[in-house]
Amino acid sequence: MNDDATTARLKELIEQRIVFFDGAMGTMIQRAGLGEADFRGDRFVDHPSSLQGNNDLLVLTRPDVIRGIHEQYLDAGADIIETNTFNSNAFSQADYELQGVVYELNVAAARLAKEATASRSDRDCYVAGAIGPLNKTLSLSPDVNDPGYRALTFDEAREAYAEQVRGLLDGGVDLLLVETIFDTLNAKAALCAIEDVFEEKGVRLPIVISVTIVDKSGRTLSG
Repeated sequence: MNDDATTARLKELIEQRIVFFDGAMGTMIQRAGLGEADFRGDRFVDHPSSLQGNNDLLVLTRPDVIRGIHEQYLDAGADIIETNTFNSNAFSQADYELQGVVYELNVAAARLAKEATASRSDRDCYVAGAIGPLNKTLSLSPDVNDPGYRALTFDEAREAYAEQVRGLLDGGVDLLLVETIFDTLNAKAALCAIEDVFEEKGVRLPIVISVTIVDKSGRTLSG
């Protein structure tokens, strides 16, 4: 897990110059041309659901692919690489009937990324634990005929995020990235969960927040 000295070095770097994050993970995975067998690996060969497209699962079934992507971004000059955990939460993994491996996914993804940064002896590189927005929203009803309906509760979202954060911390990330926020209430649940786990573990890491908005022309903007 990140220590105070690592956090101090990261903050010093940010004060000195522009710090570069890596790029998209999904498009890099698409370039690898993987099939169902790659996503299943040996462990999930008999899993009842289709697993192709569950990119987060590759940290367990094709870690070589994910490690290779991390290495390419580091070669390109990234100071911070993100864990392959955008959908490593109970709600998103439920689409694949894999809620039971959420904690493991986050630990494995964090360790893979840390291994990649540790191989860079020429400079300090850091790992951001990527926390996606969930595939359900707290602010809006998915049922146009029942605007008061919600697909999940705040406490359910908070616990899903907490499970993910525990895995990322136990895997050794240096900071946390709450990313692609499209619902500020989901983001609030994520931040509450982070504070819960910080309190639980007696640690505190830097937090970065990335918000996604859509302008009037329909373009997706991030900030």
